[in-house]
Amino acid sequence: MKLKYLLIIVFIILSAIPLFSGLQFLNEYSGKHYREQYEDHLSSLSLIAKKRLLATVERFQDNTALISSRTQMRISLDQWNQTGNEANLDRISRIINDAKHALPHLKHITLFDENGTMAASTVAEPTIATIDPRLFDRPSISLAKEESLVLVHSTAPLEFNHRTVGYIRISFHADFLNELVRDRAGLGETGEWLFAVRDQNGDALFAVPLKFDHKAAFERRVSRERTDVPITQALLGNEIIMSSAPDYREEPVLASTRYIEEMDWGLVAKVNEDEVNRIFNRNKPLIYITEIAIVIVAIIAGVALSFFISSPIERLKTYSSKVAKGSFDPPPEMGGWQEVKELTAHFSYMVGALKEMNENLADRIEERTQELQKANAKLEIVATQDALTGLHNRRYFDARYQEEFSRAKRYKNDLAVVILDLDHFKQVNDRYGHDFGDIVLRKISAFLKSTARDSDILARIGGEEFCMILPETSEKASDVLLNRLCSEIADIEFTLEGKKLHVTCSFGVAHLGEESTDADALLKQADIALYEAKAAGRNRVVHYSGAAAPEPDSG
Repeated sequence: MKLKYLLIIVFIILSAIPLFSGLQFLNEYSGKHYREQYEDHLSSLSLIAKKRLLATVERFQDNTALISSRTQMRISLDQWNQTGNEANLDRISRIINDAKHALPHLKHITLFDENGTMAASTVAEPTIATIDPRLFDRPSISLAKEESLVLVHSTAPLEFNHRTVGYIRISFHADFLNELVRDRAGLGETGEWLFAVRDQNGDALFAVPLKFDHKAAFERRVSRERTDVPITQALLGNEIIMSSAPDYREEPVLASTRYIEEMDWGLVAKVNEDEVNRIFNRNKPLIYITEIAIVIVAIIAGVALSFFISSPIERLKTYSSKVAKGSFDPPPEMGGWQEVKELTAHFSYMVGALKEMNENLADRIEERTQELQKANAKLEIVATQDALTGLHNRRYFDARYQEEFSRAKRYKNDLAVVILDLDHFKQVNDRYGHDFGDIVLRKISAFLKSTARDSDILARIGGEEFCMILPETSEKASDVLLNRLCSEIADIEFTLEGKKLHVTCSFGVAHLGEESTDADALLKQADIALYEAKAAGRNRVVHYSGAAAPEPDSG
């Protein structure tokens, strides 16, 4: 009999081994599933951050394009290249200082002539006197540290009459980067944002203070040979999830890498591995205690109750297999003795905990997805709208203008392109202040928008310059419309300190004809017509006649 009982006990122990293995597998599967959801969460956060950075960079590019588009500045720089007349530099200095005061996040502006020599700057002692023109033949964005500040440098060539007359370098405050790294929402207690650029040796150079190294900006580097470090993988262009990867402190982290190709920047969202595993490891002791209790209870009750317990155990084993495959339904009612019922209760508690954890993670992912959709909607508006006037910006205008030009060419339709400029607007800003100047721009923009047809395209392309595209509009019809607009704009009243003020506007018009070989040529004709309107006394509409444009006076 003793041998029989011993065999029964051995059989019970051996039969408990599959159950123990099933629970262990469930434990490992739950950990793997939780980790995958956390990786998706980290990837979503890093993607949102990348979108924010791209939106900010596009805003800097738009501001650069807005300042670079000032026609008088490019004309004066061209004359300086040809004559060396100091009056041209004075005019340029006034223009760039006006632009600097209009943008609060702008640090300073520096202009270089066609040879790369500094011509004018908004600071008395600029940090750079010459540049290599070969390195600035196209717009670029870069980061650099000046004194204790991290600045964004936006550089672009300046063109006039289809040739480069100089270069502009605009420096913006990089507060958006500090805001990004300080906002660790969703990254837990140990989470951190890493942002780096590539130095001249190809190493990763951190461009912002770090959570554990506040002096890291443009001081701390990671060698390009350390491909096991997330920030190096980001600069290599690999957007991946890295597990147990060493960070800059050699701590193992879970990281999501992002590469911003347009600027050659690297971005990493990372969380310490200890924190990632903490929630899962919290339930491990309970699982192990439960497993040990199962074996002990089975040995004690095995001799007398083996036949009664075997059937419920089999059903419980089947249920554990379903849970291991991802089914979190409540366990069925188990018959048998109290030990089996307690085991079922432990399973129910464990499954409920896992189900709650999955639901919480799913809710977080849904919340981040909605935030990403809202961010994308805001990006669509920022990319096409001028912030001050609410009209379309230069980026939107360029795309639509090419479409309308191609359509008019293809179907041989009429097309009128109008460039209008507020007369003596610089004097308005100088005399009444930029706040009043902004009121004038918004009111004129609202008037133009209210008079435009649904098919017309209206955009602000410069400080006080606007452009209209009038599809299927003949020269006679456009002349009637624009003369009416010119007259009505002159009648608009602006009140300042009890005084009634008026502004006027000059219009340059060009119509699509056989000689219009491309869209840029037609736009240039409208620009020439605008110069003729300015030279003829302003407050008038001038259609392009083919004659050379006269030189207008300033404003």
